[in-house]
Amino acid sequence: MEVNQIRITPHIIIPKGNFDFVLEATHNEQLYLGCLEAEKHMMTDYDACLIGIRRAMEMLGIELERQGREELYNITSQEALRSIFIDLKRIKSNRNGLKERRRISRKNFFMRHVVDFAKKDHEDYTKEQIMDFIRDYAEVYPYEYLDDRRANKSMKNIAQDMYVRCSRPLKEKGCGTGEDCAALIRMFHRLMCLLNYVQEPFEYELVPFEDYYPIPSEYYEELEFVKGSNFGMYVSGDGKTYYMLKRKDAEYLNSLNPDVHRQRSEELERIGMLWERLSTMAGYGPCRVEEIGTQDYRRLVLEFEGRPHALTQNVIDNIDKSGMKEELIRSIVRMLRCMHEGNPPIAHMSLNPEYIYVCVKVDVILTYIVDFDMARMLNVRNEYPGRDMIEDHFNAVDLKKFIAPEIRNSPDITPEEPCAADIYSLGKLVKYVYGKNEKKVRDYVENLIIKDPAERPTIAAAGRAFDEEVVYFEPTVTLGLEVMDEFRLLVFTNFRGFEDHVVSDTVSVGRMFSSEGKDIKIDSPIASRTHGKFEKTDGGFEYSDMLSTNGTFINGVLYGAQRRGRTEPKELKFGDILKIDTPELKKEHKNAVYMFVLRPSKYKMKQYEIDIEDGLDVYIGREEGDIILTNNRVSKKHARFVVKNGSLYIQDLKSTNGLYVNGKQADRPVRLNPTDSVRIEDYVFIVTDKKIYYFAE
Repeated sequence: MEVNQIRITPHIIIPKGNFDFVLEATHNEQLYLGCLEAEKHMMTDYDACLIGIRRAMEMLGIELERQGREELYNITSQEALRSIFIDLKRIKSNRNGLKERRRISRKNFFMRHVVDFAKKDHEDYTKEQIMDFIRDYAEVYPYEYLDDRRANKSMKNIAQDMYVRCSRPLKEKGCGTGEDCAALIRMFHRLMCLLNYVQEPFEYELVPFEDYYPIPSEYYEELEFVKGSNFGMYVSGDGKTYYMLKRKDAEYLNSLNPDVHRQRSEELERIGMLWERLSTMAGYGPCRVEEIGTQDYRRLVLEFEGRPHALTQNVIDNIDKSGMKEELIRSIVRMLRCMHEGNPPIAHMSLNPEYIYVCVKVDVILTYIVDFDMARMLNVRNEYPGRDMIEDHFNAVDLKKFIAPEIRNSPDITPEEPCAADIYSLGKLVKYVYGKNEKKVRDYVENLIIKDPAERPTIAAAGRAFDEEVVYFEPTVTLGLEVMDEFRLLVFTNFRGFEDHVVSDTVSVGRMFSSEGKDIKIDSPIASRTHGKFEKTDGGFEYSDMLSTNGTFINGVLYGAQRRGRTEPKELKFGDILKIDTPELKKEHKNAVYMFVLRPSKYKMKQYEIDIEDGLDVYIGREEGDIILTNNRVSKKHARFVVKNGSLYIQDLKSTNGLYVNGKQADRPVRLNPTDSVRIEDYVFIVTDKKIYYFAE
């Protein structure tokens, strides 16, 4: 048994171990984390491991007591917990009038419920498992720890003995051994399975789904997942593959009212069918769909191609900055074609951003429908679990407006043309994606949201019209969301100008390196001999300052222990600006070093320069201007440098992808000072006292 951790981001690390069934069985995250805390110390800190098992036992006792009181007194979970903690703190007066604590403890709850469990009339297989557990425990520990004459032949004796053995470190520091810890973890694991009626939780025998772990719900918002929808998000043990699990077990479905039961069963059937079709579509990886679990404990597992993001406004803004809005719409169209043109056709009829997840890859966006929750959206209820959080995610967008009027006005009647309702939703989604730029798609959207469903185009016609009416140049690649396999490091110093490097593996930067090796020489006296390191990781690249004298500024934030800056590695993304400078100076040092993290380019580039003088008016564009930049993400007329009243300005000419001054997007003319940088896609301009230096084809 081995415990590791899954690093999803530099700030989100989740534990993985052999107790993930506890979270599914009890929904008690504290109990689950308590079990993992005990397990992770099994081979490293024996005292901490045994104390952790004891605390997990106590938490288990409280959890079982809570469940019992909820059922017995018909009260809420919070009320049951409140009454338990009152009992734990209650005091009484003895015969002498002195107050003493009542003889009740968390250990008592644990013991009582283990004994009650053993006395209950279980099914035959559970009785057999109880006897197997008793025999296995007795083989390891034949007699109780406190009395070597009393054999461990009952659940009561075993529960008492297990608790005492895990309490030893409190009395005898360091007496635990690795064998004790492994044995007690294993026995506690089996006891947890018994008490939660879980049958062989890890023997699903479906590769690769035996190695996935639930992502705690407090991370959902940061990872752009929607909390409150009818699924849970999981991640593989290596942190690279994401899964969606939807409940399919009979106990869950039978707990719903008949109408919702039918709708939920239809939803599971349709989403499984859709994902299987996606796996045959060009541009998608194998969208595997599996079922796991025992006969009664079923889950539908759907695997994403990359890290998924809910279609929130924040994700759309990032896609917009990378110039991939058109590719996003194309991907939604591909998904709808997969639904409508299949046999049989699949119609959603209540499609909205809440039901769409996107995975952004290097040059393509994959969209997935993650819910067909007709039970909620057909009735267009305003209140349901998770409503507040979903409003936060979608900036209080009214999700009802995405539903076609024929569905919204008659939720109980299936329309004659159900696929036409999705065309209406597509029009609203296009408008949602383009946001402030909806003028560009106004005519296109109006053709999709026609009131009469029969007059709306098919999904194939809608896709062709989008390419003909909206898309004027080929889609572009993303900026900042994809995994960074390699990047260009464009280094600028006053002494040498621009130097272009391609980084595809771990490299160091500093004064000591030769220009002939793989490491990068920084020719500046304020750079240390080994200043920093670009380290390749599974998710891209990280930069670490190597205890340099002056540290490294990354997007204006100082990293470096010598200058009391941040010391953790910084995950890099395209567009980041690194600077080596002396922090105590108010102005940039004359030998300051700028490093720009850019996407790889297929063009051979070199350095150019422009003299700054009165009357300067230089236009930049892809097809028109004094400076021609051939990258297709540059607009025809993108920007211009102009000198007015003796000052230099950069002005964006309403370009599609904008420009950045010192790493910040500039929507209006910006006055430029010496050492300011301007980035237009993968091109960098550096301003000095008398010249503008830039690096282009």
